[in-house]
Amino acid sequence: MNQTVFKVGNYFKARITRIEPMLEAAFVDYGAEKHGFLPLKDIKGYDKRIHKEGCILTVCIGESESGLKGAQVNSLGDVPEGENLHELIDVHAQGSNRISKFIFISIVLVVIWVMVGMNT
Repeated sequence: MNQTVFKVGNYFKARITRIEPMLEAAFVDYGAEKHGFLPLKDIKGYDKRIHKEGCILTVCIGESESGLKGAQVNSLGDVPEGENLHELIDVHAQGSNRISKFIFISIVLVVIWVMVGMNT
């Protein structure tokens, strides 16, 4: 990936990958090699019932990656007119993951049901 796209002020679609309550922050995948650091106070309208792992947000790079640290990002509003929104992640991946979990659980339940039926 061309690293010049990951500069301060650029906007990206991002997925929350982890929330760290002690840090009052989330880590987000926005397509860069390292995940971005997003303070929860920097999410416009933050609600812990809505903003969970897997949630898709629009983020803006506030500070570039430095050493081992990923970029600091914020999600304070909409993309200004005339700015580009980069979509470097698969925003539909989380939904397919839920379907996979549902199928796996269904198969496990069928196997248990068959095993119980064989023992009676």
